[in-house]
Amino acid sequence: MLEKFKQLGDLADISDAISVLEQAVQLAPNGHSDGLTALSNLGLALQCRFARMGDLSDLTEAVSAQQRAVQLTPDGHPHMPSMLNNLGNSFHYRFARMGDLSDLTEAISAKQRAVQLTPDGHQNMPPMLNNLGGSFQSRFERMGDLSDLKEAISSQQRAVQLTPDEHPDMPLMLSNLGILFQSRFERMGDLSDLTEAISAKQRAVQLTPDSHPQMLD
Repeated sequence: MLEKFKQLGDLADISDAISVLEQAVQLAPNGHSDGLTALSNLGLALQCRFARMGDLSDLTEAVSAQQRAVQLTPDGHPHMPSMLNNLGNSFHYRFARMGDLSDLTEAISAKQRAVQLTPDGHQNMPPMLNNLGGSFQSRFERMGDLSDLKEAISSQQRAVQLTPDEHPDMPLMLSNLGILFQSRFERMGDLSDLTEAISAKQRAVQLTPDSHPQMLD
């Protein structure tokens, strides 16, 4: 039902998914893998409904469910990185909504752990690095600490390096990387950063079809 909602956007599907997952969590024995999976999926479903409806209580419950899932799951579990990444996203969404810097700190911490626990060749590594870079970027924009901008650039560069040119997300990642280099140029005045910004944005344009709606952005 969660996947059906993602495809069709029917709110009845996401509500049904949340209800079923809540029952699964209640019925699963403590610490059982089925219960942990249900907890994590419940958090993701609540996160999706928040993104659609904007009800902060859904996001609060998503954070709670995802924190419980992470706390009860051993680091070696194959789903741990995605659980941490989803938790980090929920914290970031709450920061964006409420402006509490502690949520952004928690987001970065969770996403860093997700990256650390993910093998370099794993297909989820580039999007996780991209997410981590976005959180560092947000903290730089809020606090102005250049070390956060450096971390954002480093994460985004790794994401680009691990992503093939034909991947549909590559133009957006390159564009984001260009924005980061431009931000550092505006702050520090180093022409090499401006050169990197232009290079990344040029590649983004080259890899974007002429008919793509973002080509004019």
